[in-house]
Amino acid sequence: MEEARAEPSEDTQNSEESGEIFFHPVEPSGKSTEHSGEKETETSSAEMQRMQELLKSINEETLQLSEFLIEESKLVSDLCVSMKHVLERLHVSFNIPPEDIPLQKKAKKLVLNEEGRLIIVDEKGEEQSAFLAEYPPEIIMAVLWDIMPQLTEAIIKYRKKIVSRVNFFVKLKKELKSVVKTLAGIEEGSQEIENPKK
Repeated sequence: MEEARAEPSEDTQNSEESGEIFFHPVEPSGKSTEHSGEKETETSSAEMQRMQELLKSINEETLQLSEFLIEESKLVSDLCVSMKHVLERLHVSFNIPPEDIPLQKKAKKLVLNEEGRLIIVDEKGEEQSAFLAEYPPEIIMAVLWDIMPQLTEAIIKYRKKIVSRVNFFVKLKKELKSVVKTLAGIEEGSQEIENPKK
C-alpha cells in the first residue's frame, strides 16, 4: 500500500520552475512580539541615556581642557618673558643639544640667545629664529628643562662676581674713610699751628 503524496500546488511548481523561492517566516505569537518590542525600546532607551552621559562628559572635559589651555598659554608667555629678562641681565646664551628637543625637522644647532629667542640652524645651514614663547609648549618645556642646570651655574657665577665686587667696594670705602679721617686730622693740626690758642 503506497503512501499518499501531497501534490505540490500550481503556485509552488511555477515558483520552482522560475527559480524563485519564497520564504515565509513563522510569526511569533502576539505576546512574544510585544515582549520583543519592549526589549528593543528598553535597549534603545538605555543606549540613548549612555550616549547623553558620554556627550555630557565630553562637554565637561572640553570646558576644562579649554581653561587649562588658556592658563598654560598665559603661564608660558609670562615664563618666557621672565627668562628673557634673566638672560639679558646675565648676558648669557645657551647651546642646546638638538637631540634633546622634539623638533619636526632635524637641526644641526640650537641656541637660546640672551634676548630669549630660540635660534634653529638646520642641516642645510638655514636659520630660523623666534621668541621662545612662540614655539609649541612641548618644545618650550624641553628647552627650559635642558637649560636649567646651565642657568643655575650662570646665576652662581654672576653672584660670585657681584660678591667680589661688593667686597672690593666695602674695603675701598673703609680705606677711603680712614684717609678722610687722616686728612681731617692733618687739616685740624695745621689750623692749630697757624692759629695758636692764646
